[in-house]
Amino acid sequence: MFKVMIVDDEWLVQEGIKVTIESNFPELEVVGMASSGREAIEMSALLYPDIILMDIKMPGINGIEAIENIKKRLQDTKFVIISAYEQFGYAKQAVELGVSHYILKPIHQDKLIEVINGLLREIKQERAQRQKLIENREKLEKALPVLEKGFVYSMLMNSDFKTEVGKYQDLFEISKDHGFVFVIELGDSNQETLLTEIQSNSLYPKIQNTVKYKCKSVVGPLIINRITLVVFDQIQSYEYEQRVNAMDLVTSILEQIETMTDLPIKIGVGSLCPIEKIKTSLDEANYTLSRIKNEKVLHYNDIFEVEMDQSYTYTDIKDDEQAIIGFMENGNKEKLIPHLNFFFNKLKEKFNGDLVGIRHIMTELMVMVMSSSYRNALTESEAGYSTYLSEMKRFETLIQIENWCTRKIDRISELIQEKKTSHVSNVILKAKKYIDDHFSEDIGLNDVSKEVAISPQYFSSIFKEEMGMNFVEYLRTKRIEVAKDLLKQKQLSVKEICYEIGYNDPNYFSRLFKKIVGVSPTEYK
Repeated sequence: MFKVMIVDDEWLVQEGIKVTIESNFPELEVVGMASSGREAIEMSALLYPDIILMDIKMPGINGIEAIENIKKRLQDTKFVIISAYEQFGYAKQAVELGVSHYILKPIHQDKLIEVINGLLREIKQERAQRQKLIENREKLEKALPVLEKGFVYSMLMNSDFKTEVGKYQDLFEISKDHGFVFVIELGDSNQETLLTEIQSNSLYPKIQNTVKYKCKSVVGPLIINRITLVVFDQIQSYEYEQRVNAMDLVTSILEQIETMTDLPIKIGVGSLCPIEKIKTSLDEANYTLSRIKNEKVLHYNDIFEVEMDQSYTYTDIKDDEQAIIGFMENGNKEKLIPHLNFFFNKLKEKFNGDLVGIRHIMTELMVMVMSSSYRNALTESEAGYSTYLSEMKRFETLIQIENWCTRKIDRISELIQEKKTSHVSNVILKAKKYIDDHFSEDIGLNDVSKEVAISPQYFSSIFKEEMGMNFVEYLRTKRIEVAKDLLKQKQLSVKEICYEIGYNDPNYFSRLFKKIVGVSPTEYK
């Protein structure tokens, strides 16, 4: 229901407009009639009308002044001026105030109906747009936590993070161009218990709220007993000052978390990086976390650099991880196993055989393997990816980690290749069924490839590979086979059969039939 208010100092005009509205607009309700500008201002404040029909010349406050006053409070209300005066000054003021229409007295009923119909369309459209905006905002608010987790997963699993950053910056309204990562570990990662897991899950929303209150950030998911967080910041003149500020922030967050639980907590902090290179800070934070001994919070730049082998950098690690995933997904076993051995040996050199540091990198690699399993549609029963992380934590020696990871990655590679072969066969079966059901229609390669959800180029390639003929040849063969059956039945003419199987030109059909079968349709028996 929409509300209308009529403002005019003539009672007959008020009643005439009211009768017209009530007779022609069942969805409109005349909620008030005022005789002066002052009365209109007071009445509109109580009634909140959607439309006000306003006379200009009235005792005291005139219509223009009343509109100006009302619009300060009711910005969405539509105004229509009704006046016996066609004066430029009034029209100019009305336009400046955003008045929708200017109707001259005496009022013609058809004109009034036309104007109100137009206003109703505008109001409905605006309401629909506002409702859509509200719904979209609500959806976005609900989706933001998921998107934040996606942001962190992208850092964990996607080496080409630059292509993702712009999308997330827009979604999260990130104006700062730098940031740093810190990783919170809840409990002792080497002595994880069911109780620790339960406590970590209950702590997660509280930690999320604490961090959001203290800084502009993205909070990643709880993975086992770790939470990855990204804080957005601007680069400062001195790195030391930046580091101190980051440590102050993270320490204050730690102190707040410690009031919520008695679990031991460690936090590794990465250095400030450009947003598109934030993965570097993530790697630093995870490495720093693995080096914590007596501290609760440690910054990457505070670690004594001599401890690390700088000849094999984190960029090298990322490149090798991506190469391993590529060989695994492509089924290139000749390169996969040697590269895995090379990768593990380089890690042993970098971390001087330290189990904690190597376990962290190999866990990260297995998370990427798990992601690849999802992407390639492997089921839990096939890949067993839900137990990857818990299995990794059981190993106590480097050789156990190396052997398990090598066996698992090799097996996943085999499963992916089997799935690809099976998937292609299923796609072709689905495509054949679609063609067989729709051969009499005007279908093309794009129609069939869309039906099986594969790009036309790739579909064309695999169709020919499996069927021994391309799409056009198969469709043509199908139509001619059906034509042969219809000709044998002798119930339809050649022309009728031509149209029945999807061709529009009988002459073309006859030539094609003779080319394939060896005789014309009329000669075929």
